[in-house]
Amino acid sequence: MKKLGFLFILVIVHCTRVESFDPSDFDSAETENVDTSGCLPGQIQISGDSCLECSAGTYANTDDDLQECSTCSYDTYSGDEAAGCTACDSGLGTLEEESGDVSDCIEVCMVPNIEFVDSLYPESRVAEGGNVQIICKDGYYYGNSGSQTVACSSSTNNFPASCRKVTISDTESSVKAGDNGVLSCVVEAHDIGTAIQWFKNDSAIALTSDDTAYTIVTSLATDFEDDSVTKKSTSTLTILDFDSADVASYFCRVIYSDPILSDQSPEQALKILDITETPSKAHIASEAASLQLIIYLLLLIS
Repeated sequence: MKKLGFLFILVIVHCTRVESFDPSDFDSAETENVDTSGCLPGQIQISGDSCLECSAGTYANTDDDLQECSTCSYDTYSGDEAAGCTACDSGLGTLEEESGDVSDCIEVCMVPNIEFVDSLYPESRVAEGGNVQIICKDGYYYGNSGSQTVACSSSTNNFPASCRKVTISDTESSVKAGDNGVLSCVVEAHDIGTAIQWFKNDSAIALTSDDTAYTIVTSLATDFEDDSVTKKSTSTLTILDFDSADVASYFCRVIYSDPILSDQSPEQALKILDITETPSKAHIASEAASLQLIIYLLLLIS
């Protein structure tokens, strides 16, 4: 009986025997996916165990250990409680950052940089075909106005490189008969176009090889001024042997290589020339004789 009891105890001990514990076994366990903050993707921890859900247009990934929700960049979007942002389909984009729905992905037209602008609205992006308001700096114009509304198109450039300052100088408004009338057109812009055209009233002045009525000398700028953004070009129109037939409105206009830009209201400056008649020799002699007679009579009286 004692022998049986001893064997029974040995059997029990053998059956309940366990392997020894090695703490390093715990270190090798898979813990990389464990969120130690207690917040889910799309949430941030704000205090203690409290989590805040990120709103549409923002996101949070627990792997990044963020203290605030991040904003979705342009051309991406996210819904509520998102762990990341989704890119718009090819050819589509968003008008703003922090877009919160796939419906924000539309055809976008990028507004180019325009020199000598006081303000643009919208500044950088607009829906395809949408309008952009250009307000030029003081003294500069787009077309014949300091402000202009232009439709934005991704396929066609409807915008000038800059607002422009176009002036006419170097002459009085009246020219003596027989003298030469001289008009100088000065264009200041970032990109002045391909040519400067002169007009008399509404007709373009076209020179011929043996022209005796006009001369035109044009110098288109190739280099920037000291400010590194302004090119200054000039075109000088000389009206030879000015007479009454030359009394008219003269203006210069910037011409573009792109016909779409040329068809828009063109930049131009206007000068109206009149004539000062030169007295004839007979008229001068008559006036002199009258003056001599008056002097003679005064002497007799005195």
